[in-house]
Amino acid sequence: MPTTVQVPAQLTVTHLIEAVKQLSPAELHEFTQRFVTWQEQRRQSEDEEAKLLANIEENSRLPAVEQKRYERLRRKCEREALSDRELAAYQELLKQLEERNVKRIEALMALAQRCGTTLRNLLAQLDLQQEYNAQ
Repeated sequence: MPTTVQVPAQLTVTHLIEAVKQLSPAELHEFTQRFVTWQEQRRQSEDEEAKLLANIEENSRLPAVEQKRYERLRRKCEREALSDRELAAYQELLKQLEERNVKRIEALMALAQRCGTTLRNLLAQLDLQQEYNAQ
């Protein structure tokens, strides 16, 4: 039969330690195993979230040189002054941006799901709302 431990309504680390001290050796062993499993799951979850955040950051824009080129070609396109070669380069950069946006949005949706929130709330938490609305 499991031991019942007495703990106050609001727990501190000291309270938790005192509660753990009340466990039998078998229960302490089970507690330790469950705690270690929980720690591993938490660490794995944090690693996965860090990977998603890195993916979001990486796919938020083109590499600096390509981003500058894209901005230059975009301005030139707005003035309708692109040569055929520049138009092809601009279209390729647009394609790359679109592919990055898809990856970024997929990572944002996966992170929102992991965090148990909506995409809109996650964007607000990450302070990305304006960036997302602008695209």
